[in-house]
Amino acid sequence: MRVVGLLLVLFLLNGCTSRPAGTPETGALYAERISRPQTEQRLERRELVLALYESPESGGEISRLQSVLEKQQIRLTVLRFSDRDALSAVVRSGRADLMAGTFSADEIRSLHLLPVLPYSGSDGKKQFCFAVRHDDHILEKLLGSAEVSGTNEENKK
Repeated sequence: MRVVGLLLVLFLLNGCTSRPAGTPETGALYAERISRPQTEQRLERRELVLALYESPESGGEISRLQSVLEKQQIRLTVLRFSDRDALSAVVRSGRADLMAGTFSADEIRSLHLLPVLPYSGSDGKKQFCFAVRHDDHILEKLLGSAEVSGTNEENKK
């Protein structure tokens, strides 16, 4: 009887492991891990997919991204959404490679995504970023992380 009790206690304690603060949930990590090959395949075909929330900044966001991708000879396909909250799921699932919709870097981080390619809003004061999957080093290298690019001369235009 003691053996059964001991096994029961060990079984219950096995689930009491802690996760470091700021680490995305297991489901999100899994979705990002399985969708990463889709981005690699799209880049081999020289294309990327943008999930875009329709806003007054949409035209500027598309232009900004296209100008960066044209230098790399990469085509852009845009998926337009009217629900801003749906964008992160679309990126994590792999339907889109990155998202835009006047997200601040802090908002992007709170969604457990990676902010890249910062830009100024139409008022010239507010700073926004595009977002890619957490730890997507391919797109981070291609587009530049928000911390590095924030001081870039190109962003001062």
